[in-house]
Amino acid sequence: MAGSESMNQIKVTTRLALWGWLLTFLFSCNSLLDWDDTRPCGNGITSSTEECDDGNTTGGDGCSATCLIEYTPSRKVDLLFVVDFSLSMDTFRGDFYSRFPELLSWLSVVKGGLPDLHIGITSMDVGASGNNLVGCIGNGDDGKLLKVDTPNLLNQNYIVDLAPVGCQIAQAQRPGEELKCTGHSCSETNCRAPIVTGLEPGELSLVLDEQGCPRCRNYVTDSMSEIFGKLLMGPATSCGWEQPLEAMMRALTSAHPENFNFRRPDAHLIIVFMTDEDDCTPTTPDLFNPAAEELGGYGPFRCWQWGLRCNESWELDPLQNLENYTGCRPLTESEGGKLRDVNRYVNELTQLVNSDDYRMFVQAVALTGPHQTDLSIMFNNSTSVWEPQPVSDPERRPVMSNLRLYDFAWRMSHLPDDMQWCFFNLLSEDWELPLGLMGQRLRDVMERSMEQK
Repeated sequence: MAGSESMNQIKVTTRLALWGWLLTFLFSCNSLLDWDDTRPCGNGITSSTEECDDGNTTGGDGCSATCLIEYTPSRKVDLLFVVDFSLSMDTFRGDFYSRFPELLSWLSVVKGGLPDLHIGITSMDVGASGNNLVGCIGNGDDGKLLKVDTPNLLNQNYIVDLAPVGCQIAQAQRPGEELKCTGHSCSETNCRAPIVTGLEPGELSLVLDEQGCPRCRNYVTDSMSEIFGKLLMGPATSCGWEQPLEAMMRALTSAHPENFNFRRPDAHLIIVFMTDEDDCTPTTPDLFNPAAEELGGYGPFRCWQWGLRCNESWELDPLQNLENYTGCRPLTESEGGKLRDVNRYVNELTQLVNSDDYRMFVQAVALTGPHQTDLSIMFNNSTSVWEPQPVSDPERRPVMSNLRLYDFAWRMSHLPDDMQWCFFNLLSEDWELPLGLMGQRLRDVMERSMEQK
């Protein structure tokens, strides 16, 4: 047993050293910016000219590396996964599920044990802005948290896993290792008392984890990873017009019974996007209307034509067959774009999380196609429609370049270290890196905030 514990400590130390090295040498999201970042000091979001931004201009630290972002002390974490359930993502979802334990392993070594978790999944299907199309009916899933074929997830549509309150637990924990428990006085009452259930479900069951520690859960048979894997199966059909940013806000703000009490005002929040397409959330319904011929041929290229701006104007000459464009970036509404500005969602999410005297850590993570600003489109002679071209080998795993979710993830970053894992290429073989860095960052935020308590 002692040898096993020693090996676990060596593994944690080795991972910390390796990721520390990678943080030094990997390109950050900031280093790839293709727009002029002129955000002011004191807005809580680190711009390209700042080393830190603590959300205020007091204390004399300005926005230098010496500033300290002081989050509200909390051991609660809400994890929202916004997932593309199209057939092309089946393999990617399976890959992510196999690596999910890596994230849990980092959260398990937080000082004091596993945080109080809510984990939910929604789709990117919010309909087609009133256009009833094949696969796009009404408001789609409308940001509802989904529970498909998960009978062992009881009562809620999301995972609940908490520490009991008001009982004695004999526990010990070495730095960098999981909390271990040798005894406790907890009962079901400690999972259902009003002090626990204020913003939590009232039907939780007392369960001992693998380390002998009592937990209050809404699942009792399968492991958390197994439940998560079943949630990732998702619905059988989904709208082809992906709108992850809108789906995210609806999941966090809409009064759906399926989402009741998922988002806790005193919990840190992580949003993970998984898609091989980019966001295409329109400002008006005509973008998805096949009859709106003034917007060009009906198809995915409309999201590029009216949502991106490149160094060259769109020529769209069918005789060219293939056209190449460079330096592309999100087109804003003030520039004539028909997609909702990314910065609107940044502002709405920031206001949601930093309300009611709470200052919680919030970060978006985009597991998508690569951020490639040089794009190609091809004219399909049989349909007379321009088609966006994937940036990867179509014979391998064709994915589209992602510019809008990249922009959103970067704008939500607070520190340079966050920028190392906020955007990750689906085609990469090393998904362990962003998941590990995400878990490590959450661990640091929680432990530091609790020390300030």
